[in-house]
Amino acid sequence: MVTKRWALIFPAVLALLLAACGSDEPESTFSPSAPVEVKFSLEPSEPKSGDTVTFAVTVTQEGQPVDDASEVNFEWWKEGDEQHKTVPATFQKDGLYIARQTVDEPGSYYVYYHVTARDFHSMKRTPFTVVAADGEADTNDTGEHAHEHSGDAGHTDSHADEHESGDSGHAHGHDSQVDMHFAPSESIRASEEASLAVHVMHEDQALSKATVRFEYWRDGEQLHHFLDAPESQPGMYEAKVSFPASGSYTVKVHVEAPDIHDHQEFPLSVQ
Repeated sequence: MVTKRWALIFPAVLALLLAACGSDEPESTFSPSAPVEVKFSLEPSEPKSGDTVTFAVTVTQEGQPVDDASEVNFEWWKEGDEQHKTVPATFQKDGLYIARQTVDEPGSYYVYYHVTARDFHSMKRTPFTVVAADGEADTNDTGEHAHEHSGDAGHTDSHADEHESGDSGHAHGHDSQVDMHFAPSESIRASEEASLAVHVMHEDQALSKATVRFEYWRDGEQLHHFLDAPESQPGMYEAKVSFPASGSYTVKVHVEAPDIHDHQEFPLSVQ
């Protein structure tokens, strides 16, 4: 009787021992709530016109490098210009992503990094100055768009109320109160559920606990639809929507918070 009982128990004990032996290697796990951290750098720190500038970010989560970011790019522009350029970054190693760009003209510039990794989106604006090369005239304070530059990271470009960055449907708007990075689904088709998302920043910090609504309408139509967008992570607001017909739409993002009442419009194409 005892022998028969051990014959039944022994295989189960052996299976447990084998499972324990197979789990000796530690697994790299991250808490879903742990934010992705980004450290930005620019080389050279004081570029001259004609220099090739290297934009770089090191992405980590809980102190460990993030090598699987789904999107990293740098959006940069000269102060006063409405045209912004977006440069995709290339992964190097140990959470490092870089992009290189030649800057031909002296002046005051801004660069935004955009990092999407592990369900988090992070962005921040940094000002930098390009000085005139030896023997070149400095045109920083002349021309139609030139104006005093404060050098403050929180300075907002008042000449560009909104624009489309052209990076896979992402758009980025600029306003005196908040910055918005509008990120709809890559490809939106009529009558199919799609995602609308916006990352809201205020004074270079994620704006949390705001009331955000999407107002959208098809071009040429009077009927406007409204959609509440709950906060999915600090500063990120998302909602699902199904557009009734294909065509060109406008999405107006409304943001309300203490002492803030802002809105920006973004174009959207539905196939």
